Amino acid sequence: MYKLMEYRNQEIRHRLEKVGRAASMLHLDVLLLIYHFAKFGTGNILEIGPYIGGSTIAAAIGARESGRANKIISIEIGGRLKHFRMSSRNIFKDLKKNLARFGVLEDVTLINGSSFDAATTSAVRQVLGSGEVGLFIFDADSNVRRDLDSYGDCCPMIVGL
Repeated sequence: MYKLMEYRNQEIRHRLEKVGRAASMLHLDVLLLIYHFAKFGTGNILEIGPYIGGSTIAAAIGARESGRANKIISIEIGGRLKHFRMSSRNIFKDLKKNLARFGVLEDVTLINGSSFDAATTSAVRQVLGSGEVGLFIFDADSNVRRDLDSYGDCCPMIVGL
């Protein structure tokens, strides 16, 4: 909590506020925590359900500032969403546009598909190689168990839950 309060008085808060206004439905404090975990965590980052990219951008900025060469993989099924504040006619296109707008598109491997499809899980494992996931960001449908079963072996801290 102390670190979160510190971030609220630093430049990163202003950067992530801009991200939040343009590309996220998440609260600023959530974006700051994702940034922090990406900056100080070890291992690669796997995200399921980035929508139009707010959490992905926060993680990519944190990972970049860590100085480590961690891989960031983000899985998005795409489609469209009507929302009173942040609608999208083409979620995957808007995701790519926002990552480019905030300068992190080249830092992220985007996979367009369902997280549990065999082609998607294969693509994730190919990108990860033998690397482990240190941060698993899950903001998709409510079937958490399905995705933990699909990727739990890549995330040693959650195996066995």
